[in-house]
Amino acid sequence: MLKTLSIEQFVIIDKLELDFHSGLTILTGETGAGKSILLDALGFMLGDTADFESIRQGSESSKFKAVFVPSKVNPVWVYLHEKHLLAPFEQEIKIERTFYRSGSEEIFVNERSATLEDLKKIGTFLGEIHGQFANQTMLSPENQMTLLDLSGAFPADTFKNVADALKEVHLLTAALEEENLFLAQNKREMPQLEDLARKFDKVGMKENFLVQFIDDYKMLKTAKETSESFQAILSQLISANGVVMGLQAANNVIERNPNLDYDRISDLRQYLEVALENVRAAVVEMRDIAPHYDIDLEPMSRHEDTMRELKEICKTSKILFENLDDFYIQTMTKLNRLRLGKDKTAELQDLLIKAKNNYRHHAHILTQMRIAAGKALSQSIITELEPLKLPKAEFQVKVEEDPTIPWTDLGFNRVVFEGRMNPGTPFSPVSQTASGGELARMVLAMKVVLQRVQTISTLVFDEVDTGIGGAAAAAVGERISLLADSAQVLVITHSPQVAARGHQHLHVSKKVVGETTTSEVSMLTVDQRIEEISRMLAGDELTGESKAAAISLMKEAYNAYEARQKKQASV
Repeated sequence: MLKTLSIEQFVIIDKLELDFHSGLTILTGETGAGKSILLDALGFMLGDTADFESIRQGSESSKFKAVFVPSKVNPVWVYLHEKHLLAPFEQEIKIERTFYRSGSEEIFVNERSATLEDLKKIGTFLGEIHGQFANQTMLSPENQMTLLDLSGAFPADTFKNVADALKEVHLLTAALEEENLFLAQNKREMPQLEDLARKFDKVGMKENFLVQFIDDYKMLKTAKETSESFQAILSQLISANGVVMGLQAANNVIERNPNLDYDRISDLRQYLEVALENVRAAVVEMRDIAPHYDIDLEPMSRHEDTMRELKEICKTSKILFENLDDFYIQTMTKLNRLRLGKDKTAELQDLLIKAKNNYRHHAHILTQMRIAAGKALSQSIITELEPLKLPKAEFQVKVEEDPTIPWTDLGFNRVVFEGRMNPGTPFSPVSQTASGGELARMVLAMKVVLQRVQTISTLVFDEVDTGIGGAAAAAVGERISLLADSAQVLVITHSPQVAARGHQHLHVSKKVVGETTTSEVSMLTVDQRIEEISRMLAGDELTGESKAAAISLMKEAYNAYEARQKKQASV
């Protein structure tokens, strides 16, 4: 609810601070006293466009402040949290807005700088102003579908099915577009990729081929080098100039030379004999071991050929050898995708057709539900029109199904609240159906029905009783009073039947001092309320009869309120 409203230097208001109660607040006063100014100020707190021309003469700025205390379930709290416009544990919403004569403005929400768009959004959660000239949030086409859906109380799966079906359409559409784009961008690479595939096939390339190939190549290379080493060693031992022949020759020289001092060279003779014996033993051992290291050189030759071909692929493709495995996977993945491109796009097209049909199916179910809900809502609102002195007026919720409009999670419907004042005339959007008091009363009828499903806690009606009196005015007062049982309602009225229903009564008046005019607002006591309602009944001259009638209206209003409270308590 609206807790306080402060206005400074705006039109004829110098400085004004107002406290508001829950329930029904009545604002009365002579024409031109400033009631509409209060309405404008509240509109600024809800996001209306700034009016720099209305800054009070002689001042450089107009300042507005308001404090709202919404219910805990009001979605405004979620929005404020998402926009970082809410401190922990805050339970009030403080809005400050200043217009400067220079044409600039400042907006703060809970002492944090905010944009006008933020304020407009916050305003949709906090309050609605309904009047002859005020913007009607309820009448904007984008809100009417939401109101219809709320009134219909559709099963949650209804919207989930539509949203899930649309998500599938978007996913398949994106996949098909991506596939077509891929084919268009890579089709020219097909010959090059096919050539690479043939080369890879020739060498037996497959996933993770390189690691195993290199391991096998290293093993074969090690075996070859080992075998060659053994052959070289054996050759050094038994060749014509080898170790065996050399040691044999050395021993023969010693044995054949009688002039040698055998005592002196006895150790040398022993070393040479042992060396020859060891070398001969080594030759025997080598001939026993060597067969175990003989290898088939053909696999090594094939590996070397493969290595050359792999390196040639790397060279022509300008990639590093160690990246060859990844390159192979990328190449074959792209090639296979190109080869299967036509089949894949055909499959995606078929799935997309089915997904679109599924979306149309669920969206049509939602359409049928909206049509049924629209009929029920229309009948409820029509029931409210006759007591409001609109006996010939009609109302209908028009639901159109149009698959050509952009598809959304809410289906493809157009929803318009339509009305007509007289039978035989065409239906038209409610905002174009009537003007002035008639429109205000039709909106009141709509609001009485729709408030049951809305969370907006502050409603403002500007002269909704224009042009009516007697029973019709009493009916207006009764319905406004009903709204005030579940929401804070502010009403600007000239009707005593409406004014008598108030829980709080504010009187707006003008004060002229010299050439300066200011607007003042006072809260009326019970006696002052009786006088004000009496004046509204009889004019400036109060009579006993008019006071008695005022008291009677207030008692009647109080009794009706008490009866409703007892009825609600018993439910």
